[in-house]
Amino acid sequence: MQFLLAGSLRKQSEKVQSFSAIRRPAFTLVELLVVIAIIGILVALLLPAVQAARESARRAQCISQQKNLSLAMLNHESTYGSWPSSGWFGSWTGDPDRGSGPDQPGSWIYSILPFVEQEQLHDLGTGLTGAARSQAFITRDSTPLPIMNCPSRRQPRPYPSLLGGSLSGNGQGGVISYDTEQQARSDYAVNVGDVPRSDLDCQAISPRNYTTTPAGWPPRVTSFSGISYCGASVKIRNVTDGMSKTFAIGERYLPESKYETGDWIADDWSMYTGFQDDTARSTFYDGLLPTHQPAPDSTVQDDFKETDAIWNNQKVRVEPWREVFGGPHPGGVVMAMCDGSVDLVEYDIDPQVYRRMGHRSDDGENVVFKRR
Repeated sequence: MQFLLAGSLRKQSEKVQSFSAIRRPAFTLVELLVVIAIIGILVALLLPAVQAARESARRAQCISQQKNLSLAMLNHESTYGSWPSSGWFGSWTGDPDRGSGPDQPGSWIYSILPFVEQEQLHDLGTGLTGAARSQAFITRDSTPLPIMNCPSRRQPRPYPSLLGGSLSGNGQGGVISYDTEQQARSDYAVNVGDVPRSDLDCQAISPRNYTTTPAGWPPRVTSFSGISYCGASVKIRNVTDGMSKTFAIGERYLPESKYETGDWIADDWSMYTGFQDDTARSTFYDGLLPTHQPAPDSTVQDDFKETDAIWNNQKVRVEPWREVFGGPHPGGVVMAMCDGSVDLVEYDIDPQVYRRMGHRSDDGENVVFKRR
C-alpha cells in the first residue's frame, strides 16, 4: 500500500516537471502591439513599391500594345499604299464590303483589324442583308479587343451605349441604321495633326449616303497635318519630318470618373465608328496657350482652358478636353511613332516641340496658328 502510494506520487511529480519543462513565456500586450506596429510600418513601406511595380508592368503592356498597333498601321500602308483612313464623320461604322481608304466609313481601328489577327471580326456581316446584317454589326460593335484597352485604365469589355442610330451599308448599295446597347471602346487615338476642331472640317465634306459624293471629298492630304483623318490617304512619302519623329497613335485623355459610364462626350461611340473624337486627337498649339498639352486622366474637365482660335479664316471654339492625348500613367502619356517605336512623352513637354511631333511635314519650322 505504501509502495503504491509512493509510486503514484512519483508519477505525479514527473508530470508536473514535464509540464513545467514545455511551458514557454507568453508575449505581453505591449510586446504584441509593438510587433503589430512594426508589421504595419513594413507594409506601408513596401506597398508603394509593389504598386509601382504593378504600374510598371501595366505600362509595359500598354507600350507593347501600341507597338503592335503602329506596326499594324504600317502593314496596312504596305498593303493598301496608305495609312488607314479614320472613316466618315458621325455615326457611320465599318462596312466589310467597301474595302479601305476614302470609301470605307469605319474607323482606322476597323481598317486595321485584319492586321491584328481579327480578319473574321472585320468581315462580319459580309454577304448578309436585312436584320441578319444589322445583328452582325451589333455583335461586332460590342466586341472588345484586349489590344485596344490600357490595363492601367479599364478592362476590355463592352461599355454602355447611350446613343443610337449607327449607320452602315445594307449589303445592297443602300444604308441601314441599328442600335447597340453595349459597345467596345478604345483607349488609343490616331494623330490627326496640329489642328483645332478637326471635326468641323470633316463634317463639312463627309459623305452622308452611298449615292452622292460631296464636294471636297476625299480631302487633300495637305488639308491636315497628321497621319489619319476622315477619308485620308497618307503615304510614307508624305511623312517628310521622319518616321521616328512623328506621332502615329497615342493614349487619349479620359477623365477617371468616366472610365465606365459610357456617357462622356468623347467616349460615347463604338471604336469601329468613323471619324470621332473618341478615336482621333490633336497636338494643336498657337504659341499663346498650351491648350492641347497631353493630360493625365486625373485632370478634370474644368481644368482645361476653352478659348477661340482662327482656323481656315474662321473663328472656332477650341474644346481641348475632347481633343487631347493623355493617359492614366504618372509622369507621361504613351505615344507610338510612325516607325513603330514607342515612347513615354512627359505631360510637361515643351508645347512647341509637342506640336511639331504631331505634324508630319513641317520641316521643323516653328509655324503656329494665331488666336484672335
